[in-house]
Amino acid sequence: MRIGFCDDDKAFLELLASYCRECLPFVDQDERVDVECLSSGEELLKAYRLGKTFDILFIDLKMKGLNGFETARQIRLIDNEVIIIFVTSLANSVLKCFEYKPFWYLVKPVTRKNFKNVFMKAVAERTSASRAECVFSTRTEGTVKLCIGNIIYLESLSRRIRLHATDGDYFFYAGINEEEKKLEKYDFIRIHKSYLVNPHYIKQINRNWLTLTDGGRLPVSGRRFKAVYDRYTDYLARGSLS
Repeated sequence: MRIGFCDDDKAFLELLASYCRECLPFVDQDERVDVECLSSGEELLKAYRLGKTFDILFIDLKMKGLNGFETARQIRLIDNEVIIIFVTSLANSVLKCFEYKPFWYLVKPVTRKNFKNVFMKAVAERTSASRAECVFSTRTEGTVKLCIGNIIYLESLSRRIRLHATDGDYFFYAGINEEEKKLEKYDFIRIHKSYLVNPHYIKQINRNWLTLTDGGRLPVSGRRFKAVYDRYTDYLARGSLS
């Protein structure tokens, strides 16, 4: 994950970068995080032209040369996925922000608490199933990139995986255990030795069967039922609070 801070105030750049580094222990430790400071909108756009991409950007609105609005406008022409957070000293500027599809904004002076709150929201959004993608290779279709939010369940078929998605089935060589490790951060639940399910598509669950929102049914392992039930109710509870 690459995080960029763009501001022509060097001292403020260093402050935000220090806040960011303090938050990194709370980010998934399996993922490498790069933090970059850029002193102008021009420098940020140059980084894009050289092939760099960012996952999260903090952009100051009031900069010499290209201001934050124009910088964001040009970024959106080439990158519609990056999470943009505007930083401003003028609260009334926020009303002008929305055409650039910002995720959030911070009003100066930025406190450590406010930064952490917004930063962790952005990280959660970046790692959410609705944005994340799964990449795998199949014999018939080559390399496939699929939104994790569109995966309904995975089924183990000996050494192959059948991935059942909203647009059909895909088959690739892998083990269900390794796929479980990749997808557990997105709340996928191992309901059976052969099945891994996206809880978003669960309609009903009991000790023997799970009913999907599309009407399909999958077996639930008796010895796994309590863990499955606890994980699913936890998922529902977190959803009701968000």
